[in-house]
Amino acid sequence: MKLEKGDMWDVFGKTDLFLITTNPIRRKDGAIVMGRGIAKEVKDRFPEFPYDFGRRFSPEFMGYQSMTPTGVVGRYDGQVMGYFMVKTHWRDEARLDVIEDSVIDLSETAHHYDRIDLNFPGIGNGKLKREDVLPIIEQLPDNVHVWEYN
Repeated sequence: MKLEKGDMWDVFGKTDLFLITTNPIRRKDGAIVMGRGIAKEVKDRFPEFPYDFGRRFSPEFMGYQSMTPTGVVGRYDGQVMGYFMVKTHWRDEARLDVIEDSVIDLSETAHHYDRIDLNFPGIGNGKLKREDVLPIIEQLPDNVHVWEYN
């Protein structure tokens, strides 16, 4: 894992996989809830993203236990984009065990990409402490760039 400082949007369109932190809750209209942080930024830039994300799951989809913790949603303005779970519900704080699951899952598939970019998980709207999350994400492979906004 490589730690980057700045705005992750600077690498949009220049990376192999642009991952955002999110939750697994789908609204009645089929869209994943994306109301704060980088998830909201993605929803505002690409209004179809939450619906595309929601369609990845069957109608029986009922949350975190029913899905993989990381994955690709689609291509937007030429950029492959996906998700990295940090919460089990949008109302809750991020959870270290969910981040650990996402790290394990991403580590197993990261070799398919030359470069992956991800916002620092769980420390913004997730309300976790950076020092608690850092040892977990440091286990990610070297082709994963984790961004801290400054």
